[in-house]
Amino acid sequence: MRRTGAAGFTLIEMMAVALLTAVVLAAAADFYIDLSTASRAAIERVRGERRAVAILDRVARDLESSVLVKKPAELDPLAHPWLFLAEGAGELGAERLMFVTRGRVPRVSALRESDLERVAYWLHEREDGSLELVRWSHPQLPESLDRNFPAGDDPGAAVLAEGVAAFGVRFLGEAGEWVPAWDSSQLVESSELPLAAEISIELLPEAEDGTPVEVDPAAEAEAEPRIATRQVLLPLRPRDVEKELNPEAGEDQGEEGDDEDEDGEDGEGEGEEDGLAGEDGEACVTVAQCIALNQALFDSLEPETQQAIQGMGGLCFKDVSIGLPVVGCE
Repeated sequence: MRRTGAAGFTLIEMMAVALLTAVVLAAAADFYIDLSTASRAAIERVRGERRAVAILDRVARDLESSVLVKKPAELDPLAHPWLFLAEGAGELGAERLMFVTRGRVPRVSALRESDLERVAYWLHEREDGSLELVRWSHPQLPESLDRNFPAGDDPGAAVLAEGVAAFGVRFLGEAGEWVPAWDSSQLVESSELPLAAEISIELLPEAEDGTPVEVDPAAEAEAEPRIATRQVLLPLRPRDVEKELNPEAGEDQGEEGDDEDEDGEDGEGEGEEDGLAGEDGEACVTVAQCIALNQALFDSLEPETQQAIQGMGGLCFKDVSIGLPVVGCE
């Protein structure tokens, strides 16, 4: 009679199963570690990008609402409080800004308040050597020209961002060139604002608790810089209050030129061929023609800005010239 017994596993088979299980678990653990590291890096990158976007939004809103009143010819420059100042040029541009904006929200009260305020930005070095971006604001203009930046402990100063690696702003002048500094109190840019500004900022990576992470200098040199950039137009052009209060003075100067245009038949025919007719019947230069005259300046703009300007190509330039970064076409 034949005896039968329960089938079993040999020692070699059990060792093979254990080895295979260990390999699978090791591969799964390695994949999980890589996935967790990539996820943490993505979270840190998104957090840094969101911080940079929020900072750029804050600076852009102030620059977009910047305003400047032209200095009267007979007034002493030191007695003119209106100022647009950008100095301390670094790798990314000016690191200290001071200007006047119309972005202040007046308080709800019986007294009327202005929406004007002075705003300043600058990089401040802390005791541990790290950099922070400070924003300062004050609701009143000084009695005379004041080019001094406030102290860091001023009541109107607040830290906008910590762990800043670099910050700077460049400016687009009427010549179509980007410059790292601007001073409206000087004769070269007397009472003038830039056409546009390019804001750049680089932030240090943050830990989960929000504290800046120290980066190894060797690794930082090999890594690509994470610089966030934003270009904004300055639509509010410098205002000539004297001309606005006394418009007849400008009309008297242009009467002779108007009479000559009415009497000259040649000028009338040229206007009809070269440009469109404006609201007053006079010939005008279109936005498309102005772009052709300022092609280098137009090519330096952001694609979104170029597309927006091209959409107005058939309009008269003088009717939409406020805020457009092209000049000399009226």
